[in-house]
Amino acid sequence: MKKGNVKLRKKLLENGMISLYLDFYPPILNTETNKYTRREFLKLYLFERPKNQIQKISNIENLHTAELIQIRRQNEMRKHDV
Repeated sequence: MKKGNVKLRKKLLENGMISLYLDFYPPILNTETNKYTRREFLKLYLFERPKNQIQKISNIENLHTAELIQIRRQNEMRKHDV
């Protein structure tokens, strides 16, 4: 029985923001395209250098949301293994 891993990763963008995405191993089947994929971009962004309290709170909330999505995907992969 293969176990899958889901990691939360960050990518620095040109505009100074950080994009959050999930990295799957082994790759999973995307039902829309019927192709295997290793990444799922979450459309959640962090400020690289937050300038005020609102941006800091936004970073914390987006990171927390991304972690919850990561846990949900990990649980989905483990359900399919059983």
